[in-house]
Amino acid sequence: MTVFNLSSTSFNVHWTKLDKVVNRFAKFYIVEIKSFQGTILTVETVPENGTSTIIKGLGPSTKYRVVVFGVDSIGQPYKSLEATITTTTGRRQWNY
Repeated sequence: MTVFNLSSTSFNVHWTKLDKVVNRFAKFYIVEIKSFQGTILTVETVPENGTSTIIKGLGPSTKYRVVVFGVDSIGQPYKSLEATITTTTGRRQWNY
C-alpha cells in the first residue's frame, strides 16, 4: 500500500492487486479509514479492477490508520498492511 498526494484534508491510497499477493482474484476492495484510536470513520468500496482511491473530508494535522482488504469470490477478506498517516497542517491563504 502506498499513500501519496497527502494534504490537510485528503490523500490518495494505492495498493497491489490481490492476485499478485496471494494468487486470488478480488471481487472488490474495501478501504477502511480509522481514527488513530481504532474507530472506523469511513469505508470505501472499490471495484475489482481498481487499485486506488482518494480519501477526502479529513481533518488537518490528524493521525489516521488506513487498511485495504481484498475480498475474493467466496467472501474471504485478505488484509493488507496497516498504514498510519498524518494529514498536513493546512495553510491559510492570504489574499491581498
